[in-house]
Amino acid sequence: MLIFTQKADEELVKVVKAVDAVQKSNAKLGTVVVGVSGVAASDLEKLQKDHKLTTPLTVAVDKDGPGKYKLNKDAAVTVVVYKKGGRVVNNFAFKDTKAAAAKAKDIAEAAEGVVK
Repeated sequence: MLIFTQKADEELVKVVKAVDAVQKSNAKLGTVVVGVSGVAASDLEKLQKDHKLTTPLTVAVDKDGPGKYKLNKDAAVTVVVYKKGGRVVNNFAFKDTKAAAAKAKDIAEAAEGVVK
């Protein structure tokens, strides 16, 4: 699962913690949070320090994320859920991190679905 985010805030933490809960009981789930569009490594380091997240946090080499993903620049958070081999089975896009946090349970359920 890939979580692309344009913001590193407390609302994003809610999404990551929901996925962390799935990750802890499903070693097969691989998840990475990728900062794009101005999210700096220091922003993600602060979240890691403050919240001790399990999911790895990184910043995209390309400012707007990998070109092949064609991320919507209007979506503050994009979640790509895929099965082993790369077949995308679910895709979420949210205008802001608050909207993403409101759907954290749905995102976690989608993550559980790919490891069953």
